[in-house]
Parts: sequence; C-alpha cells; structure tokens
Amino acid sequence: MASTVPSPSYQTHIPLPSPSSSSGEKSPNNEAHLSVVPIHIVTHASQLPVEFLEPSSERKLVIGFDCEGVDLCRHGTLCIMQLAFPDAIYLVDAIQGGEMLIKACKPALESSYITKVIHDCKRDSEVSNLFYEHVLA
Repeated sequence: MASTVPSPSYQTHIPLPSPSSSSGEKSPNNEAHLSVVPIHIVTHASQLPVEFLEPSSERKLVIGFDCEGVDLCRHGTLCIMQLAFPDAIYLVDAIQGGEMLIKACKPALESSYITKVIHDCKRDSEVSNLFYEHVLA
C-alpha cells in the first residue's frame, strides 16, 4: 500500500468491526476485533500510501486524523500529523519532514475523496487553514 515504507519499529492494536458484523449478525459480546497494525514514522512523502498522496474517486478512503503541536492555533507550531488507516498508523513528522512533506499531504487534506474522521477539530482545522492554506474537506 505504501511506496517505500521501512519496517515499522512499533505496533499497536486497533478495534475493527468483527467479521460477523458485516453480515448483520451481532457478536455474542458486542466486542470489536482487535487488529495489530504497524506504526510508521514518516519523514518523507514516499513513506505514505499512494492512495493518500493521490486521491481518486475510484479509491475513496476513510482515515482518522489528528494534529499535535506547540500551542496549536494561529501562532503555534505543527509537530505531528497522525493518520490512521485500517491497516497502519502513520505519524507524519512535520518538524523533520518540513514544508515539503506537509505540502505533499495537501491534496489529501483538501480531497473530498478522503473522509477525515476528526474529534474536536477546532485547533486542527485552524493550524491546517492558517499555516498551510489547507481546507479540510
């Protein structure tokens, strides 16, 4: 799925719907299935999935999105963008990757073909709009 993703140093567990939930059946204890996924530290755009970098109507995505930084708002500094895909987590290092990496993410952040699931996005959208002229679609 990714261009040149190195072996991940970390892994985590994410809850996914149980296989029976797609058929309409409820699991006996209503618990989600925990899936082990890799965590990738991204410092170059080539480490991100092509489907993210080149949004397409034929490959619609749903991802989790969050930002971390110092005083995230109009005058703060973006440090990390967290991108959660069903099969991997990507921690985009905005400090190490710099403006080139953030600009590579711009088409995905603006794309209506990628649904971004964001909780309490006020600060995330402020940093996105003000620092990088992105509009979260």
